[in-house]
Amino acid sequence: MALSCGGLASRLAHQGVRVVAATFCTADYDGPFPLSPAAAHEHRQWQLGDQPYQHRRHEDQQAMALLGVEALHLGLPDAIYRYDPNGRPLYQGKQFLSGQPHSHDWQSFYPRVLDALHRALAVVGEDASLYCPLSIGGHVDHVIVRRAAEQIRSPEHILYYEDYPYAGKDVEALVPYLQQAGAEWQPLIIRLNEQEIQARIAAIACYRSQLEALFGDTPSGASAMPAHLRKYISRAGGERYWQRTIRPS
Repeated sequence: MALSCGGLASRLAHQGVRVVAATFCTADYDGPFPLSPAAAHEHRQWQLGDQPYQHRRHEDQQAMALLGVEALHLGLPDAIYRYDPNGRPLYQGKQFLSGQPHSHDWQSFYPRVLDALHRALAVVGEDASLYCPLSIGGHVDHVIVRRAAEQIRSPEHILYYEDYPYAGKDVEALVPYLQQAGAEWQPLIIRLNEQEIQARIAAIACYRSQLEALFGDTPSGASAMPAHLRKYISRAGGERYWQRTIRPS
């Protein structure tokens, strides 16, 4: 959430609004199968040992504390830790960025996401504003979470955020997500002040284990991140969200 919504989250928190950041995939792998090649690759990159999500949850809590936001970890396994009943990984290599969730995920994992989203809404109240990813970048976990949000809420009552940094890597990345048949999209631009931009930068910097992978710097990505983020905010005109309406047939 800090990556995409940190400025608005900081503003709302300073205004006394309760903000809860629900993260779905926060569990370390404890299954019966050997670690998948995709998971082994990510573990090597993160350099956090065999239980990396314990550390990543701590990073998230630090980021949310800086923003004044409540962190809610829903305890589901990341795509790289999911297998079919025969022990075959659902995603090889970078297939988890394909935008196409595996059929077994729709059968087995999606109901768990729906249940987790209901649990999250029970914490904040069923009428709370709901922000969900556009799923830019094609991460299957984002795609599944978006589908769950749209099943529980009418799309007109969801604010969609641009998945950063995926959305910042390609100027045209938004186009496929705003050309869906029967839908009209309107941007909502939140113009951030310098304090809110700095809050978002500081929160993102808490994710030390991910900065290199996200921003491609050596060794940590920390030095490149602020410039990348400021460029993206300048191009978007602020922190940009999208509202969807369904055209009458």
